[in-house]
Amino acid sequence: MIAVFTDLDGTLLDHDTYRFDAALPAIEALKKRSVPLILASSKTEAEMAPIADALGLDTPMIVENGAGIARLAGSERNASAYARIRNLLAALPGSFVGFGDWDVQAVARETGLPLENARLARQRRFSEPGHWLGTEGEKSAFLGILHDNGLTAVQGGRFFTIMPEGSKADAMARVAASLAESGGEPVFTIALGDAPNDLAMLQAADLGIIIANPHHTPLPVTEQERNGSILRSTQAGPAGWNEMILSYLAR
Repeated sequence: MIAVFTDLDGTLLDHDTYRFDAALPAIEALKKRSVPLILASSKTEAEMAPIADALGLDTPMIVENGAGIARLAGSERNASAYARIRNLLAALPGSFVGFGDWDVQAVARETGLPLENARLARQRRFSEPGHWLGTEGEKSAFLGILHDNGLTAVQGGRFFTIMPEGSKADAMARVAASLAESGGEPVFTIALGDAPNDLAMLQAADLGIIIANPHHTPLPVTEQERNGSILRSTQAGPAGWNEMILSYLAR
């Protein structure tokens, strides 16, 4: 069995328009082959549900950078994570500003989302995206404090996100195990992403695909890319997604 795990912003969704139209041929090709498509994003469950519905998906969703998994039995964990993160931030020097510090209008400005989507983005349960405002030295000390409290931080295409220790890769492994159990066969995982917070998932997959994103520094070339287990698109966003999935299926 093949299962495809994909980031959203800058990968399946266009960085500027948040549209996935250019990827529709590949999405339809996956559906015809009954290949599960699992969304894996820094977005909240409230944000991702309408996207999944628009794509016609009923598969699990990896939400908030892997801090939670929606639509998967027994996956409820870290339920109090957001309150714990905000309480810790309140006790620390103000070098980080996040969604909890912004109203809906500010989140809309920071993300480029319409107001209704920005409202959904503020419905957080597991993680806190935002911007680091301090120095690199201060960031190192900040990361140490997070670690001491069972938290970590990952850099995405837009935001620096605080979350419980774990990653999209950990969540992908849990979803793949569930699919293997229900399907009665091993799962070959394909993961697509564009940003540093996707790298662990790309490296953990049987095949990782880096989607070009001219809006930020490209991901580094790793040994896995040199040996062919990570590929890289030439086109950006959903056009690159479409290019790479159709190319794989054609093989």
